[in-house]
Amino acid sequence: MANVVLYIATSLDGKIARTNDQLDWLFAVEGEGDNGYADFFKTVGAVIMGRKTYEEVLVLEPDGYPYDKIPNYILTRSPDREAEHVTFTDEPIEQLIERLKQDVDGDIWLVGGGEVIKEAMAHDLIDSYEIAIAPVVLGEGIPLFPEGTKETKLRLTSQRSSGQFVMVTYQK
Repeated sequence: MANVVLYIATSLDGKIARTNDQLDWLFAVEGEGDNGYADFFKTVGAVIMGRKTYEEVLVLEPDGYPYDKIPNYILTRSPDREAEHVTFTDEPIEQLIERLKQDVDGDIWLVGGGEVIKEAMAHDLIDSYEIAIAPVVLGEGIPLFPEGTKETKLRLTSQRSSGQFVMVTYQK
C-alpha cells in the first residue's frame, strides 16, 4: 500500500515560502545536484497539493508542468476548474488519500502548502516527513506547520547534508 510522503524544503525558521508565495530564497542556496529529488520522484505514484502551491509550480515551470506523467490532485474550494494534467477537487483529504492508496502504484507525494499539510496532519495521514532545511532565516513567510497544527511526535530515521541543505527524514 502507498505511503503518504511530505517532501518539502523549509527555511531554518520554518517557512516554506515568502508571504507573497515566492521561493527565490530557496534557489539561491547551494545544493548538491538535485539533492536526491530524482531518486525520490521515482517512488511517487500521485501528487497532492493546494491551489496556491499549484499556481506557484506553474510560475516556476513555465516550459511545462513537471508532474504530468502521474495523477495530480489540486485541493481547492473551487473545484469546477479544468487544466491539463491535474484534477481540481474539494474532496476531503482523508477520503482522497484513502482512495489513492488503493488506486496508485507508488507513494503519494504531499507537496504542500501549509494548510494542506495541517489538514493531513489533523487526520494523521502523513507516513514520512522528508524535509530539506535551507540555511536561510526569512523572518516572515508561510509556515511549514501553520498555527493550530496537531501536535505530532515523530522519529528521526535519517539525516545527511546536501551542499548547504540538511536533509532529514522522520517517520510517524
